[in-house]
Amino acid sequence: MKLLKVLLVVVFCFVSAGAWAATVDDLTYLTEEYPPYNMTAEDGTPTGLAVELLGAVFEKMGASTTIKDIQVVPWARGYKDVQTKPKVCLFSTNRTEERENLFKWVGPIYTNTFNAIALKKRDFQVNSAEDLVNLQAGVIRDDTGDQLAQSFGIKNIDRAPNNEPNIKKLNAGRIDIWIYGEQAAKIQLAEAGFNPEDYESVWTMSETTLYYAFHKDTDPALLEAMQKALDELKEDGTYQEIVSKYF
Repeated sequence: MKLLKVLLVVVFCFVSAGAWAATVDDLTYLTEEYPPYNMTAEDGTPTGLAVELLGAVFEKMGASTTIKDIQVVPWARGYKDVQTKPKVCLFSTNRTEERENLFKWVGPIYTNTFNAIALKKRDFQVNSAEDLVNLQAGVIRDDTGDQLAQSFGIKNIDRAPNNEPNIKKLNAGRIDIWIYGEQAAKIQLAEAGFNPEDYESVWTMSETTLYYAFHKDTDPALLEAMQKALDELKEDGTYQEIVSKYF
């Protein structure tokens, strides 16, 4: 009888552990419009370098989740959800010192520069970071650009939910600089009908690396498995194949 009880306890613990262990399919994956890393294709399906790479991780891990399950949301919403809701992943997220302990990380995806972008015809002469302080800066709320603007001591920060207002205000002269990833900015300007050659980077704010960010309580074993899958994709050439489509 005692042996039977012991066996039942062992089986219960084993089943309970399996029931509570997180899998790739248990997570919610959020991203934003940030080409060429993550964006929405014409058919409404998420696409981009980071999306394709994550899809390859799904496949390698035998998950039923696909890129079609990734949700494209405003950055501020995704940034809030990944901090407050368990089992949420947000990407592409710049891994910065300020964010280091807020999340768990899998990556890197790609190295990214954030720049202060202005219209060339404004002819801003920025010779030091101090020259940015009194300029009117447009950013996405809670984005890396927002955090950089604050860290540089910029006094006038105009926050928007996405870049459509920032691009309009930049061209109307209502903001002086737009703080955003340089490569993504060129793509978004072209998509909005503007010539990227009419704009220039007047100052490089930072060079950061993009990662997949997870809620800080995400199962470490799952994160380790996802990191292993990503590392293997880099080793077997799949990563470079995906990158070469966009750069």
